[in-house]
Amino acid sequence: MKKIFTFFFAAAISATAFAQGFVSPGNGTTYTLADLAKIEGTGVSMVEGAWQLDAAFTISDGDVLKIQNNEVVKFNQGIQVEVQGTLNCAPADTALVTAVEGTTPKGFRMYSDNAKAVLKNTRFEYVGFTFGAANGNIKAENCTFYKNNASIASGAAINFSASGTGNVIDRCNFLEGATAAVGNGANTPIGIKITNSYFYANNSKNSNRPQINLTSYGTEDVEISNNVIIGGHYTKVGGIALSNMLGYSYSNKVVVKNNLVKENRYGINMTGPMNIEIVDNDIIDNIYETNANNGGSAISLYDSAGKGKVLVKGNLMQNNLWGITVIGAPAVNAGKVEDPAAEDYNPGENVFINNGNGGVLYDLYNNGTSTVYAQGNIWNVEVQDSASIEQVVFHKVDNPDLGLVIFMPAGKVEPTSVTDVMTSAPVEAVRYIDLMGRESAVPFEGVNIVVTRYTDGTVSAVKQLR
Repeated sequence: MKKIFTFFFAAAISATAFAQGFVSPGNGTTYTLADLAKIEGTGVSMVEGAWQLDAAFTISDGDVLKIQNNEVVKFNQGIQVEVQGTLNCAPADTALVTAVEGTTPKGFRMYSDNAKAVLKNTRFEYVGFTFGAANGNIKAENCTFYKNNASIASGAAINFSASGTGNVIDRCNFLEGATAAVGNGANTPIGIKITNSYFYANNSKNSNRPQINLTSYGTEDVEISNNVIIGGHYTKVGGIALSNMLGYSYSNKVVVKNNLVKENRYGINMTGPMNIEIVDNDIIDNIYETNANNGGSAISLYDSAGKGKVLVKGNLMQNNLWGITVIGAPAVNAGKVEDPAAEDYNPGENVFINNGNGGVLYDLYNNGTSTVYAQGNIWNVEVQDSASIEQVVFHKVDNPDLGLVIFMPAGKVEPTSVTDVMTSAPVEAVRYIDLMGRESAVPFEGVNIVVTRYTDGTVSAVKQLR
């Protein structure tokens, strides 16, 4: 019996070691998949022209995993690759990281303090990224993240569970993911720039998460600019949400600028105190909330403590269930024109067109206690005078327990029709994006998303069948 027991014990040790997989020594080595295929226990092999990953392995802090030009990498069922060092997936032309057909892989887990991902020109299908790297970051450029399956993290295709700085996402596509595209935890603020990227129909699980879902406080700045964020008509999925729900102190700045946010449950949502600027966005057709009392705003601003500072300027808000909604006591400056030399001067320049629900137009609904400045804007009325604008603003005049909205003087409409403001600028550039995320200067066969940028900085996006 003693010999049998020893045999089974040894077998258990062997099985455990195999389950852990290969762990690199952390001595500064760069590993390609061809290198790993030569090492026993990595589970890397060439199958029909692609590198297939059949076992988990770990690239230690100090080492590099490099995916090379034109390589195809296929994760098998449940496979997770842990990179504690650097993931270098920046081919000159292209690379594809995907799943073995019919499987549900995980993806890349990066939890060492120094874990870094350098991603470029690569298409990632089904697999996701989860970061817990205090000193690490991700820099993704010209990549596509398609149908993330949420196996590696329930939060987002690129998910952060630790604070970090220097994160960059530029010229990337996030398409039809099961969860949010980019997100982090409520107590893990990150410094990040998300620019020039395209988001379409993420969070197909229809959970209460927007396509971009970021916590922001502390010292790390956040910039979300020049993106197109198109919803999948899901009833619980918003466009962009920024939050400091726990009310932590902050000295950072959040900028949401020049984005097109369209066809989501809501457009842009702020929760908790922060220093935020919401500038020059087109926020259109965000109507997919089934109960207007729960959402559907172009811009929603909530801060119960009244510590935040909000600048709203130059936004087009059209065909949403609400224009701007204010809850709690945030300090909202949506236009303050009385003193051009003042530090808080803001020309306003927001345009409201056909925002409402239940047969009533709501350009600005102050459901809080603070005074909101909203001067210099174009309201959804034929005549921009006090009596007319009062019909599309809800505030202290309608309920004495609420804060006042100061909206006069209003902006000037030139030409006289409000809707003409949308089409007055010449076209600067047109690009076509197909449902696989490919981009072209000419239309693809089939369904295209046609993204038009005008010389005044506004952007439109429509579906087109060719």
